[in-house]
Amino acid sequence: MKCIVTVGCVFVALTLAGCSAQQTPPPPLTLVTKATPPPEPEPAPPTGAQLLAQQPEEVQAAVKQHQQDGTWQTYKTPSHELYPYDEGLEPVVDCAPLRTTDIQLEPGETITDVASGDSERWLVTPASSGDPRNPTPHLAIKPTAAGINTNLTIYTTKHIYHLMLRSRAGREMQEVAFYYPEELEQAMRDADHAAEKAHEPQSQPDGVVASLASLDPGVLNFSYAVSGPKVPWKPIRAFDDGTHVFIQMPATTKSSEAPALMVAAGDGSEMVNYRVRGDYYVVDKLFDQAVLVSGVGREQDRVSIRYTGGAR
Repeated sequence: MKCIVTVGCVFVALTLAGCSAQQTPPPPLTLVTKATPPPEPEPAPPTGAQLLAQQPEEVQAAVKQHQQDGTWQTYKTPSHELYPYDEGLEPVVDCAPLRTTDIQLEPGETITDVASGDSERWLVTPASSGDPRNPTPHLAIKPTAAGINTNLTIYTTKHIYHLMLRSRAGREMQEVAFYYPEELEQAMRDADHAAEKAHEPQSQPDGVVASLASLDPGVLNFSYAVSGPKVPWKPIRAFDDGTHVFIQMPATTKSSEAPALMVAAGDGSEMVNYRVRGDYYVVDKLFDQAVLVSGVGREQDRVSIRYTGGAR
């Protein structure tokens, strides 16, 4: 008789050990106890004044002059001319036989066509400089004789330029360039607007997020059962604090496959307000039955979350 009892005890012990081995307990609950340090602040965007300070001195002076009398100035040296871009303006460019005059346009635009009134005696050669990903377009102008003149129209992806060309030995310009008042003023306004928005107070985290970092485990209700197929996003556990339900998702959950949450309502189900905070779905109300759904049709996976506690 002792043998029978002993064998029975061994059988029961092995059975309990086998059941224990099959039931893997969930990992311990870990709540954030202190706030995550804020990210390093991003550099403040430049203001319109700072953007202007990056322009050549002549352009800075032109903006100040425009603020005083509303005009846009042309700047000339013995070898260089700087014009304000205006489609209605027709600058006169002096060139010399057998010498090139470089006409520089706006970085980033592309010359699409060039029309010359006298293409036989005026040679026009396109070129570019600077970063190949954002080149500055140029035209090299060279007359073949003295005392001749013509007009030149340059078509680009952003502008149309109208020029008068004169061949005058000893009076030629080596470089002709443009600045762009309307674009510069718009860029300065946009910069000031962006700088103002950057200084506006940022929205603070909502109370739910703050409470998640300071939940007291002693007041939490873990009376929830999770059931369904073993999918990578199957929740580890669910619990509530009396106001919100927190569904802890595994680290294997990917944003591309994160399931949608629906709560039982009457004879069907309805979408419910929730937010994703780290590894948690934070639901804005308590529920008795909910389901997480991913996929469609036959490929759909469903995991149920059921409240198993007493009346609330």
